[in-house]
Amino acid sequence: MAISDYLANNLLNQVLRNTTFPAITARWLSYHTGDPGKTGTGSPLASCPRVAVTFNAAASGTSSSAALATGVSAASAAAITHVAIWDGSATATANHLFSGAMTSGGVRIIAAGSTLVLASGKLMVAFG
Repeated sequence: MAISDYLANNLLNQVLRNTTFPAITARWLSYHTGDPGKTGTGSPLASCPRVAVTFNAAASGTSSSAALATGVSAASAAAITHVAIWDGSATATANHLFSGAMTSGGVRIIAAGSTLVLASGKLMVAFG
């Protein structure tokens, strides 16, 4: 997954300049039908709200999703190819943290109202 400029700048400032990084109390996942880009806002899955996601403790520079993340799509049939991780549920107030492509060709939504389920351990964020 690619790290956002927001997160990279805050991590660098914390480590190299001893600044305080804002606490991130929750993480939210957005689904995308194409590359979300550096801002995380490109190609969002239409009418699909972000879903809360939790992560396991990091080991060897990697952390994986800790529990099922479920949401309901109001979109018509589409292919989800990318995801983005945020520190909030609302685009206007949240900061983009990471984004990346899904493996195995993504997920296909069969119809509007489909339940999207991301199984525990299936989302991984890694450095290095």
